Formats: sequence, structure tokens, C-alpha cells
Amino acid sequence: MKRIEREPNEAAVLTKFEINNIPEHYREYYEKKRYNLFASIQAFPLVWTCFMLLDKILLREFEDCRTASGTEQMPPLLLYMNAHSKVRVALELGFSTSPAEAFSIMRDAVESAAFAHRLLLDPTLGKVWIEKNNGEPEASMFNATFIQNRRAQLFGGIPELYQFWGQFSNIGAHTTLDSLIQQFVIEETSTHVGWRYNYTGAQNPRALTGSLFVILLAMRSIENLLFGDFRSRLHLDTSLMDMRARFEEDKEACRKDLIERYQMRPAGATP
Repeated sequence: MKRIEREPNEAAVLTKFEINNIPEHYREYYEKKRYNLFASIQAFPLVWTCFMLLDKILLREFEDCRTASGTEQMPPLLLYMNAHSKVRVALELGFSTSPAEAFSIMRDAVESAAFAHRLLLDPTLGKVWIEKNNGEPEASMFNATFIQNRRAQLFGGIPELYQFWGQFSNIGAHTTLDSLIQQFVIEETSTHVGWRYNYTGAQNPRALTGSLFVILLAMRSIENLLFGDFRSRLHLDTSLMDMRARFEEDKEACRKDLIERYQMRPAGATP
């Protein structure tokens, strides 16, 4: 696949409608973000292919579960769909070189999936979740049931998702140095030293692709949780099972490619 080598060209990246309706001061930013999206897809085709296959898998699983076997399954399914919707937004942000913003949205996606899983395990908690905005007693009950000791209450039995939630919170949702550093740029010349905030996002390919792969792994974790919760019907779909097996193969091929391309090493490995 031929990669984009030239600088952003307005006519090549934006539609006529966008050029005519987006003011010039904002259009430069908008154009670069669109360009970054296209360039990232071309630069990391294996990562993009994995995302697209997993997205297709989730859509097929939702279709298989379209006729719920009981009314208690409807809120969890809606929460899983909400998680998928947020993952799609995060995916676009990530490939547009805004990984910190993508992590912030992924935190919400992971949390939505955790709520779905919890409500399926104990359908009686649906009332607590639905009535949380009715007043102080209901809000207190919601906090006591899900938020206080979140690790045990909301993420009990799903430690992998809790780890993703913490990672996305620290780098994306919370204002920390880690969430700012990728877009803070120091410019030094022979006469002065200056700094600026890079509104168009991370420019380090190694760091960007690492962030994209983390989002992919979190997306897979959400899909695994959904599949496990509805396994009794989903495992009967042989085409779905083939797609899931192919995704695992593609994911590992992608992991190997990134390790070789950027000389990445597993944690704890020696040089």
C-alpha cells in the first residue's frame, strides 16, 4: 500500500463542503487531524485491519443477541453497545494522533462493559443502576454498590478490565503529566528556547502505535467479556467463531510486526 509522503494538501484531504464551511483558523487544525488519520491507517495497516475485524465481530455478536432471552438482558446489551460506540470514537481519535483523548474515551468504554457484566451477574442490581439519578438515597445506594471499592464491586472477577480502566484513567481521563507530555514540544535554536502545545497530537510513531495496540487489547478484552456473558448462543455461530480465531492470529502477527519494527521488548526482558 502506497503511503502518504507529502505534506497535507487541503484539496486532497477535505471535501468541498468542509473547505467552504469550516473557518480558516480552524480548518488548518481540522485538515491536519484528517491527514493524520489517513496517514496512520497507511502507516499501521496491520493494526487498522485488526481493529476493523474486531469491530465486525462485535457487530455480528450484537446481531446474534438481537432477540434477548429475557428483559433483564436488555440493559446489559445496551451497555455493551454503548461501550462499542465509545471504542469507535476512541479508534478515530487514536488514529488521528490523539492517544490521550482516545484513552479518556476508552476509560468510559471499559466502565460501560463492566457495568454490563455486573448487571448480567446480578439482574437485581439493574434497579440500583436505573434509579441512581432519582435522589440522594438512590445515589448513595449506587455509590455503595458500584463505586466504593470499585475494584471489588464493579470490576470484581474481571481484573484485566480493571487494569485497563486504571491505565486509561491515569493517562487519559485525569490531568497528569503523562497525559500532557506527548503534546508538549520544546523548540530550541541557536538564539532562543521556546515551547508550544501540539494541538494535532502525538508525532512519535513508536509511542503512537504502542497506544493504538493498547486500545486494541482493551477492545478485545471487552469483546471477550461480551462473548463470555452470551456464550450459550454465540458459540453456535460457526462463522463468528472463525472470525474470532482469525482475529487472534492477526493480532499476534500485528504484535510481532510492531516488536520487530520498533525493537520493542517484553517487560523484564534483557537487551
